[in-house]
Amino acid sequence: MAETGFFRGEGGHVWEMNLPLGEAHARRVQEGALVRVNEDGSTYTEPAAPSRPGKSASKKDWVAYAVSQGADEAEAESKTRDELAEAYGDTEPQ
Repeated sequence: MAETGFFRGEGGHVWEMNLPLGEAHARRVQEGALVRVNEDGSTYTEPAAPSRPGKSASKKDWVAYAVSQGADEAEAESKTRDELAEAYGDTEPQ
């Protein structure tokens, strides 16, 4: 399933578009002609990346963190929690 986002055009209409945007639409965003919004048209805020979990956190938390750090989701899922903690968790969070 493709990821989508919602964008308001110059006329105020909200459009659902596949992400990543194509070159022409990405340029329109840079120019300010398209603005990313929530489905209801309200201001969109980029979700914060998950913080590094503690070493004993669940595998689900470690997979989410690894993906936020650039890991392939399927590859992260194939590793154990301890392997993910070793690969992505240098030290315990402060």
